[in-house]
Amino acid sequence: MSNISADKIKSLRDKTGAGIMDCKNALVENNGDVESAIDWLRKKGIAKANKKSSRVAAEGLVGIVSKGTLACILEVNSETDFVSKNEDFQNFVESLLQIALNKIYSLDELLSSEFNKETKVSEALQNLISKIGENIVIRRLNYLELKSENSEFGIYIHNKVSENLGKIGCITMGSFDNNNENISDILKKIAMHISASKPLALDESQLDKQLLIKEREIFLEQLANSGKPKEILDKIVDGKIKKFISEITLLNQNWILDSNKIVSEVIKDFNEESNCNFALVDYRLFVLGDGVETNTKDFKEEVASQLTQNS
Repeated sequence: MSNISADKIKSLRDKTGAGIMDCKNALVENNGDVESAIDWLRKKGIAKANKKSSRVAAEGLVGIVSKGTLACILEVNSETDFVSKNEDFQNFVESLLQIALNKIYSLDELLSSEFNKETKVSEALQNLISKIGENIVIRRLNYLELKSENSEFGIYIHNKVSENLGKIGCITMGSFDNNNENISDILKKIAMHISASKPLALDESQLDKQLLIKEREIFLEQLANSGKPKEILDKIVDGKIKKFISEITLLNQNWILDSNKIVSEVIKDFNEESNCNFALVDYRLFVLGDGVETNTKDFKEEVASQLTQNS
């Protein structure tokens, strides 16, 4: 399969950081399948490990609001950053957050909800698109809900444009036996850590087992020609898997405020000082545009030029 589109090459390059011709070769070897091509590049040592999201250029805002036992996080995308500074756009996102607090758990349900007495959310969205002149997408929403009186939210919004809106948003939820004035502080600091370090799960038990199986296969393939005995290879791969898990699980990550400690140790130290049996229960993280790809005309021209030269 030699007829590989520039769009696919761009997608693979954005996800792996590999060169244009390496991306083309990977796609040819894997019949144009991007995910298989990622694994192929990694096994060849060309792609960086665990680069999950592309270099995105999607714009818009992430918003968070909480009320009572419920906290909601929402992402609304626009075509340009200019729109995120628009008062009408910001007011629209703020209104959606308030509507979502009525325990609306899906985008379809949100779109069919009342925006005001005369208009549904879907109609208000179309009106805003017509007024601003850009495509606007209500992309995703999620929630956390407190299960008892002895639990609390922490909220952090990065690159704020208003109290509830910014470019990255994180909600943390903690439980405790005895309330302490510092619980709010540690929940916010953990939310800041998550926003910067972007873990995939709270701990190893929440990781997709297939992800670890896949990583092990890739590590073994990378070392296949090392000439080392199997038992040595297994030990090396075990070490790599352990390091991989520590990098992508929140409780095992190095604490952003003190790299000599991991997050679970910070929580342990906090409990020894406060005697409140604090535990981090869950979190939600939205990074604006994460995983959204946009077409880049200059890049396509670059790809076309290089493919022509090498054909």
